[in-house]
Amino acid sequence: MSTSAVNIRSAIAATNTQVEARAALDERYRVPCTEPEQWNPTLSVLLGHRSVRAFLPRSVEPWALQAAIAAAQSASSSLNLQLWSVVAVEDPARKARLCLGVADQRWIREAPLYLIWSADLSRHRRVAERISAHGDNLDPDNLDPLATALVDVSLAAQNAAVAFESLGLGLCYIGAVRLYQQELRDELALPSHVVPIFGMCVGYPDPDRPTGVKPRLPQDAVLHKERYDAAADAALIESYDARMADFQGKQRLKQVVWSDYSLRRLFNLHTRDGREAYNAALRNLSLAR
Repeated sequence: MSTSAVNIRSAIAATNTQVEARAALDERYRVPCTEPEQWNPTLSVLLGHRSVRAFLPRSVEPWALQAAIAAAQSASSSLNLQLWSVVAVEDPARKARLCLGVADQRWIREAPLYLIWSADLSRHRRVAERISAHGDNLDPDNLDPLATALVDVSLAAQNAAVAFESLGLGLCYIGAVRLYQQELRDELALPSHVVPIFGMCVGYPDPDRPTGVKPRLPQDAVLHKERYDAAADAALIESYDARMADFQGKQRLKQVVWSDYSLRRLFNLHTRDGREAYNAALRNLSLAR
């Protein structure tokens, strides 16, 4: 191939990359963004994430699940403790019984694969029993093991999510599972010191029922340089409320003001009503209990 042909192909590739980067950034923020100097397919997968709640009747291949779990186990783990486990559910009857939460979420039934991600200290509990380590010096009020397990399972699940999406699969996290501790414990035979944190519906997206990429807060609202600075917070959130309203209209979603809605949801997280079992499970996750 001649030098000129190579140069032309390189120029075309660079142009295509710029177009891809601009499209991904514009879709994520819904505002003009500075074009990055470099881009790659991994960034396109990450920025293209969307919650998928409509799936084709096609199974997730075993090799895809294997690859996703390998990606999950490749996530960073504090002290390499690996304080998490996941239960893969494909049986339709079991998935139906696990439709716990708001409005009997149909996407759990429809997704061919439903993953329950859990913070898991039971593995280390069994290790302690085998070596007769009773943990007499452990502090039951120390929250660090809990925080470590929550971080570990979150990092692992997000790695798996990116792996699934890179393979053309879609997914939706299910946060409501944490409020149904006893039901999940019974259905999945979970031992003590295992706490379900969230579910994940996985499958091939139905192209006839697409979902859009939800806009996020402007980077200036979350990225602080050198020191925390919230001087422009009000204006940034006001502009984001407007972009979310536009997104909701185009997606034919219920019209809510993001700032008001998110505040109400956050306040609800601070009520004990309906969260007693979850709070108790978190308190009892410590090996000292």
